[in-house]
Amino acid sequence: MPTFDFLCSACSTRFEFSRPFGSRKKPRCPACGSARTEKCIAPPAIHFKGSGFFVTDNRKAEEKKTAKAKETKVEKKASPAEETKKNPAGKV
Repeated sequence: MPTFDFLCSACSTRFEFSRPFGSRKKPRCPACGSARTEKCIAPPAIHFKGSGFFVTDNRKAEEKKTAKAKETKVEKKASPAEETKKNPAGKV
């Protein structure tokens, strides 16, 4: 179950509360017992730092060159109609 931060409107106490996903239940303040609590927006607990988290970061230099060559080859490939104009006899 995820843990969320809550703030009590009555006494300004900030506390954590675990509840299942999709639950809208507001917890009572552990300090004063008030039901006037609000969910706080908190930064995520996971931070990805460094390289290697994206598709372009984890390739070796040789693989990048091969991938670029393939992309260029696909772009340069002519359509069948253009090929018949260039070579009407159908010879390769």
